Amino acid sequence: MAGRPRLPIEVAKITGAVAKNAGRFKDRAAPQVKSLGLAPKRFSGAQREMWDEFNADFPWLGRSDRGIVSLAVLLQWQIEMAGEEATPPMIAQMRLLLSSMGGTPVDRSKVKAPDEEDEDPAEKFFN
Repeated sequence: MAGRPRLPIEVAKITGAVAKNAGRFKDRAAPQVKSLGLAPKRFSGAQREMWDEFNADFPWLGRSDRGIVSLAVLLQWQIEMAGEEATPPMIAQMRLLLSSMGGTPVDRSKVKAPDEEDEDPAEKFFN
């Protein structure tokens, strides 16, 4: 493997790397991220509620993040079912999953959440 992995353009914008090295990022494309979507059908009602909570709490997650959100839902469900019997490794793994999704204070500072959409003034005239 040669060198460091490429820095995604969105991360470069957030960290200021684009401003510092504009030429390096000039021709990079930012892939469109589709919505996380509905919970998988295999989930129970309680697990679907957890999915919806993760979807609401982490609006920057997209369709390509479904795998990690599924893991987070399943592990969170196991922790809740175990109650006081939840093991330290379960809790540590949940913390890692939350970190991977940008759900801890330090990691959240690295994520640019989508802004609330402003109301389009032309909307009232065209619709």
